[in-house]
Amino acid sequence: MEKISFNYSLKNIPLPNKDAYRKNLIHKVESFIKRIRWKAFFFENKYENVNEPQDNFGFKSVKTQPKNENLNPFESDLYDLVKKIEFKNTSSAFQRQLSNDIKSIKSNAKLLIPADKTNNLYELTTEEYNKLLTENISKTYKKSSISTLNKINTEAKSIAKDLNLEERIEQYNQNQSFITLKDHKENFQNNPKCRLINPAKSEIGIVSKEYIDQINNTVRSKIKVNQWRNTQAVIEWFKNIEDKKNSTFIKFDIVEYYPSILEDLLTKAINFAKSITPIENKIIHTIKHSRKSLLFNKEDVWVKKDNPDFDVTMGSFDGAEVCELVGLYLLDILKNEFGGQNTGLYRDDGLCCFQKLSGPDLEKIKKKMCKIFKENGLSITAECNLKITDFLDVTFDLRNGKYYPYKKDNNQLLYIHKQSNHPKSIIKQIPSMVSKRISDISCDKEHFEKAAPAYNAALKNSGYDENITYNKTPPPRKNRSRNIIWFNPPYSINVKTNIGKSFLNLIDKHFPREHKYRKLFNRNNVKISYSCMPSMANVIKKHNTNLMNDQAQITQRECNCRHKEECPMEGKCLSNCVVYNATVETLDLTSTKNYYGTSEGTFKERYNNHTASFRNKTKEKSTELSKHIWELKDNNIPYQLKWCIAYKARPYVCGSKKCDLCLSEKLAIIKADPSSLLNTRDELVSKCRHRNKFALRCFKEK
Repeated sequence: MEKISFNYSLKNIPLPNKDAYRKNLIHKVESFIKRIRWKAFFFENKYENVNEPQDNFGFKSVKTQPKNENLNPFESDLYDLVKKIEFKNTSSAFQRQLSNDIKSIKSNAKLLIPADKTNNLYELTTEEYNKLLTENISKTYKKSSISTLNKINTEAKSIAKDLNLEERIEQYNQNQSFITLKDHKENFQNNPKCRLINPAKSEIGIVSKEYIDQINNTVRSKIKVNQWRNTQAVIEWFKNIEDKKNSTFIKFDIVEYYPSILEDLLTKAINFAKSITPIENKIIHTIKHSRKSLLFNKEDVWVKKDNPDFDVTMGSFDGAEVCELVGLYLLDILKNEFGGQNTGLYRDDGLCCFQKLSGPDLEKIKKKMCKIFKENGLSITAECNLKITDFLDVTFDLRNGKYYPYKKDNNQLLYIHKQSNHPKSIIKQIPSMVSKRISDISCDKEHFEKAAPAYNAALKNSGYDENITYNKTPPPRKNRSRNIIWFNPPYSINVKTNIGKSFLNLIDKHFPREHKYRKLFNRNNVKISYSCMPSMANVIKKHNTNLMNDQAQITQRECNCRHKEECPMEGKCLSNCVVYNATVETLDLTSTKNYYGTSEGTFKERYNNHTASFRNKTKEKSTELSKHIWELKDNNIPYQLKWCIAYKARPYVCGSKKCDLCLSEKLAIIKADPSSLLNTRDELVSKCRHRNKFALRCFKEK
């Protein structure tokens, strides 16, 4: 395998093409309009006759938001804003470099696999990658069947039904597993080690996450142990250590913490928490259900070898919270053995400090700690008798009570480039953000200045002229929370239109002081914040996905028409996942109308449905196209109908945030000439019909 390094952060964003930008903008406009429609609806109804669950755990309603005639003018102008977006030619040396790298990536016949803890990438053929992936899966997983997936979905449906969320929660998503490479390990080239990532998960985990968070917060506040949640908490603990010169560190790391947590250990942790705070049985059932995890590789379903019904995956919604719950249980044991303030834990990394103990005594404590973890099914690697140690991104020195930034030798400092396609507010804040971070993890200005050259060099390589400065300011005061609706249009340097200014002008125009919704929608409670377009990391991920899909794709027939010359799509009627265009021309050329539609299955299936509505008068109102055809027929106007593919798009995938197929259709509608368009503008805020089949409400055990 060959190492590749782009020498810049993969968080950098290249310039998008115009259609990609428009689709992203349409998605954000659609999301915003849905929210203001619901806001107006609740305002009109005073929250009466709205049968909503008391706690929806963040799951959004899938009900069609009611249209409001008072919002129609604003919505119409917002659509026009999308339609009239103007672009400009812009270029920079860095953006040209990104463009050339994207061309190089797309033309590469090999996969680009990221390293686990460095910024390196490695070229692998699909055969080499599949071999490594299969080897890592088969170490701890065994093959199962689709019936296991059905059982999990059946149980999830029951839980969701009890919460009145079966319409909002989707079925178990089947995202494919993947690996990253541990190039920091010894003898990596000859014996590559990998980290297996399992992104497949159940959305019941979101419910479980909220439950466990509440449990953890209560337990943490009552037992008073050091469960750190950030670097600053560790620093505060270090500052409070008394008699540092006569103290010694023991540092330990829990080996493969997530996958090593077994059902017995989680049960102990839950019972421990239950002795401190009441936990209902239905909550325990939900937490245990979320541990039923599957791994997917192509068409195969895999489960854990040791315990098929239990797994704590790194990609699950509540994996970190489960680890914190188990961590609290372990910290309580360590507290009883060694004292409450001596030991702390951040996820799988632990640090202890003991005063006035000899080397042999510390070795005994280390062995005792190893035994405690082993009794709970975990193993740790530990170092003792340390006066200086690196923990997270800080070095702590007990000899002089100092602490300062720590950076791994093989980890290159990279920041987003000044010419990256990020919003200007983000670019502007990078040097000050780095200054603030390095200041916070430096005990004084002297140690800050020792660390600063490496960070200044990294900023300079990323196009910044500013150097970081020592600035240890207190955290900002929290502002009062306000009920704000955010509009998050995507940012791009090559967009000429000032979207933010135009949007706020529309708010002023359509919601003047006398408007009934003025107190709902004004500049104080409707704000704009730019979102980002896909980064270089997304480009690489998409490239890998395309290569894997191309390899798995089986050659299929493009047409099954008996007479090829009569094929409505010129020999491509079996194409699937397309946005198609139907052009209706009267033979005297006095009228031309266009209709856009989508087909997740083959176009031929959709075409047959259309032709059936043209033949059967009872199906006249099936689509806007059939209405127009019957209007022509009723008036004896001869016409000609032509079909073509407007866009190829990806279908909706369970667990994803947006449907590329629906967005492509909306893009086609917005770009079309309104005078010749049969589609209505209502379709721009229409519910995605491709998502319905993935809801737990629609799941039927096979």
